[in-house]
Amino acid sequence: MGKIIRSRLIVTLAVAAAVGLALPGVAGAADGSTQLRSNTACNDGKATASENVAIRTSTSTSAALVTTALKGQTWACGANSVILGGRYTACGTSNGNGWFYVYNDNYAGYTVSGCWG
Repeated sequence: MGKIIRSRLIVTLAVAAAVGLALPGVAGAADGSTQLRSNTACNDGKATASENVAIRTSTSTSAALVTTALKGQTWACGANSVILGGRYTACGTSNGNGWFYVYNDNYAGYTVSGCWG
């Protein structure tokens, strides 16, 4: 009986540690791997641009530009998930690294999460 409880405790702690890395305000993984995090700007599978914002081919400000979402446009997005990527300063966010995937009928790509509401 003690071994079962101990095993469950170890599994529970491992899951808690993994989830802790995916919560907002917690640094990314030490190995630099991509992690998904919560984002309220895309909590229902849609996000509205708070400013004109670049849509890029990857999670880096140096990635190729796909298009620009105009302020007020609503795009579909990966609900409740932000991908940690390259650092940016935009839309009142300094040194941000949260990105998410957005798409519409014509375009798809990655965008900084700080420019969506």
